Amino acid sequence: MNDTWIIVRKELKEIWRARGSLRSRLLSFLPILLVFGIYLPLQQREAWTEVPAVSGIWFMMLPLFLAGGTAADSFAGERERHTLETLLATRLSDRDIFVGKVLATVLYCVGITWSCALLGWTALNVTKGASPSFMYSAPVLALITLGSTLVSLLMTAVGVLVSLRAASVRSAAQVSSMVTLVLFIGLPVLLQALPSSVREAVGVALAGANWGVLGSVAALVVLLIDVALLMVGVARFQRARLVLE
Repeated sequence: MNDTWIIVRKELKEIWRARGSLRSRLLSFLPILLVFGIYLPLQQREAWTEVPAVSGIWFMMLPLFLAGGTAADSFAGERERHTLETLLATRLSDRDIFVGKVLATVLYCVGITWSCALLGWTALNVTKGASPSFMYSAPVLALITLGSTLVSLLMTAVGVLVSLRAASVRSAAQVSSMVTLVLFIGLPVLLQALPSSVREAVGVALAGANWGVLGSVAALVVLLIDVALLMVGVARFQRARLVLE
């Protein structure tokens, strides 16, 4: 496990340093924090305070946009910088290298997501006026913490798998972007394409569903997919093959 954290620390340092000077690093994070941490909460104050699930869903989906580019750099970036051979020559096991790169991106995505959630909570309370203080409900906190972690792990595992065989960071990022588009746009489009009778039946079923049970089942399904992708990634990461390539 210590070897895994060696890779995690290495990757987090590279993510931070890749953005150049301290000013450039801060400016790269600022738009995300401003949009998701201040603009959206204040712009949609009524929805966030009266329909709490809105904020939870926003923060759960945020890793969809964060993970792809960072995960694309995991192996393809090493290949472009000609540092992959050095990494593969270390005593670190294949599993430690692969899992460490995945965990680093997950921590990056979760850290930004949770920071935005904290900033949104602060913005809503600072500007509340005579309104009651705002607090995330327990289900929303579950979406923000557990949901964002599972989505981060899902998108990161996909992105690292793509990066493992990609010739460049650009090509890996393009594939990851396509996966994001399919999940973010393709699924809603697919639902709209269903017959109205089917959509109505789904709506009725969801209206009478136990959301706690439904959320737990959904989380378990995503977790199983995450574990399966990690197992596939560890199995496909073959040091000897990468060295020959």
